[in-house]
Amino acid sequence: MSRRARRRSGRDRAGQQRAERAVRADRPSHEPGGRGLGLGAQIVLLIAIFAATVAIAELAGAANLGVALGVGQIVFAIALLFLLLRP
Repeated sequence: MSRRARRRSGRDRAGQQRAERAVRADRPSHEPGGRGLGLGAQIVLLIAIFAATVAIAELAGAANLGVALGVGQIVFAIALLFLLLRP
C-alpha cells in the first residue's frame, strides 16, 4: 500500500471516529451510550431524596411520621417527574 493510500485511509478512519462521537453525543440520556444517569443511579437518587425529605420533615417538627412520609412522597413524585421529563 502506498503512502498516499495509507494517509487517506487514516483520514477516513479519523473522520469516521469523529462522526461516531458526534452521534453518541446527540443520543438522549435514556439510550445506551448516552450521557446521563443510568436506571440504577436514578432509583438510588429517588430513594435518597425520599429518605432525606422524610428526615428533614421529622427534624422540622412534623406532627407524626405519617405527615413526614406524606411530605416525602410529594417530593419523591416531583423528583420522579423531573427525571422522566428531562430531555
